[in-house]
Amino acid sequence: MVMVMSLFAATTLRESKRMTALLNIYEKQLEALPKGSLREKERNGKTYYYLAYRNDGKIVSEYIGNDESIIDSLREQLKRRKGVETLIKNIKKEIALMNKVLEVAK
Repeated sequence: MVMVMSLFAATTLRESKRMTALLNIYEKQLEALPKGSLREKERNGKTYYYLAYRNDGKIVSEYIGNDESIIDSLREQLKRRKGVETLIKNIKKEIALMNKVLEVAK
């Protein structure tokens, strides 16, 4: 029984380390991705695109332009950011669970 528990604890510890390394990779990716959301405003029949995000508690709207390739790229990056944020949230939950299991296994 002790050997089974040791094997389980060792496997869980290895997985925890792997998940922590993965978390670091995703956090670095998140830093490189834009934050906020894409807003479009119409004035005088023309559409203008802005990236809206918070900076020191204030909402900032940064003009993007109307080049479709830039806007599509930004949309993809924002979509990727949401996916990475979800992965980070799930990994943190998994790591917390593994740490609880390792505490019990000691």
